[in-house]
Amino acid sequence: MPNEEFQAGRTYENVYIIVADSSGYSSIVRSNPRDRAAHAFDLLRERVTSRVQKLAAELGCARTKLWSWRGDGGLIVVHDDDESTTRDVALRAALDILLVDLPSVREELSSTELNGELRLRIAVHKGTIPYSHDSDNGSVHSPDINFVAHLEEATPPDCLTISEDVYQAAGPHARTFAPVGTYERRDIYLRAVDPDPRSARRAWIMHNGLAGQAQVMASIERPSQQEKARLVAVANTEVIDLGTALRTATTYLNTTERPATYRDAVLEFLARGGTYRCVLLDPVCDTTRILSQYRREDLAEKIRASVKAFSAFKDKYNTRADRFEVYYSKSFPGFSAIIIDLPSENPQILYAPYLMNMREPAMQVDNGDTPHYLATPVCRPVLEKLTTILQPIVAPDQLERLM
Repeated sequence: MPNEEFQAGRTYENVYIIVADSSGYSSIVRSNPRDRAAHAFDLLRERVTSRVQKLAAELGCARTKLWSWRGDGGLIVVHDDDESTTRDVALRAALDILLVDLPSVREELSSTELNGELRLRIAVHKGTIPYSHDSDNGSVHSPDINFVAHLEEATPPDCLTISEDVYQAAGPHARTFAPVGTYERRDIYLRAVDPDPRSARRAWIMHNGLAGQAQVMASIERPSQQEKARLVAVANTEVIDLGTALRTATTYLNTTERPATYRDAVLEFLARGGTYRCVLLDPVCDTTRILSQYRREDLAEKIRASVKAFSAFKDKYNTRADRFEVYYSKSFPGFSAIIIDLPSENPQILYAPYLMNMREPAMQVDNGDTPHYLATPVCRPVLEKLTTILQPIVAPDQLERLM
């Protein structure tokens, strides 16, 4: 970009930072010959940088710089002593990249038989940037650069987001953007390809959910015994299987099928010195009585049948199952769970909220058909909330040990 250079040792204020990144980069790389994929992203880079360069020359902006480009996207900084000029270059360029250059690139790539769709996320933020010789290597560190990089990752595909800082200075550009929510304690404004503000708000919610939410990993139905066995295999000291009657667990542990994947994982865990605790509802407690009435089933009998099955498992494996324990609880949190190493700093919890069976037979839903969620340290807020709920329920002094 032929313009004034950023001067080493100088701190620049009101620098506008544009981050553009393709969505689905890895799938395009996997699905195409290397040269075809490389051509797609080289073309994208050329269009992005030339768009900023063209507007900078047109509006007389003093400084623009491609700070870094790593295959599928990059970071460009724009600065002029007149912030209005900086703003106009950054916002006009970002919008043109989304609405003009991206469709043009797609059309040109269509003749190359590229597999996969090229999609783009763009984020713009402004801040103070200290510039040094190291900056030429893309190693500059700034809270504002960190934030806009995070904001780009939160941006829905084929959308442009701007931070509150940019919006407050946007002037006539502000009407292009719709307020969509907050991110890292800043208000965020978004423009989708469709200019209707509802499209922007819909895209943000679909990509990021509602305020205060935390992401978890979801399975559309009960994970297979093979997947549950993977959880048991990574446990260090304790596995807690919590539910109403734990009929699935009894099936897995007493199966005659081969391989008996889950049972073998439990036995291997016990052999390593781990403790496996089954926590069922007390068949004579009020919770069991209420659930039985609502679900129109003899839940107490199911619980007692499960206890017999667990006893048969312990008898069969004798000393190998010494650390296999079964308990009754009078409390139930409203979800079933397999809990890995709850007392540790990094537990993992696979859980499924119980949907009460409706009274109409046509509307009955088996709990195994409902979504299941895995909370790990990756989704720390959810994990901490679940841990707070579960700890008093599964505390040994709150349970009645059967075996």
